Amino acid sequence: MKNALKIAAAALALLAAGCVSKPAVTLHDTSIRSASLRGVGLDVLLRVENDNSYDIQIRNVRAQVTIHERYRLAPIDIQPNQWLPAEEATIVRVPVVIPWQVIPPIVQETLGSTTIPYRVEGRADVTAVRMLGIERDNYPVDEQGSVRRQDLINAAAGMLR
Repeated sequence: MKNALKIAAAALALLAAGCVSKPAVTLHDTSIRSASLRGVGLDVLLRVENDNSYDIQIRNVRAQVTIHERYRLAPIDIQPNQWLPAEEATIVRVPVVIPWQVIPPIVQETLGSTTIPYRVEGRADVTAVRMLGIERDNYPVDEQGSVRRQDLINAAAGMLR
């Protein structure tokens, strides 16, 4: 009974404090992963800072990636179910595929540039405190970055060999 009261008190304290402090999401890195029949795969690595004094879990990530301000890739809907330790930063991997049909125009339009810009926009759902399972949905994600143009060309050329 005492444990139940402690748990209830902790839950009320979290609710009164507004539950979960918004995690800070920044772009950590992007790397070309591989080429396949679907296109060129890349990993978008997001750095998520959990400033809370308790663990949080990223349950779902729904995102849209736009390459070179005009090529919208297929929507991303992944369930990393990854726990982020309290007061630490954690890297969350978001896999993306650039379809073959958009690679030639992207390469042509970025001629003379060393990088290709992209933007990741979406939402993430999180759970706060493992024991209590308090949930908060729809944290916004809106980050911009770039991938090296030559890396994309090399990955595409590797598939053609």
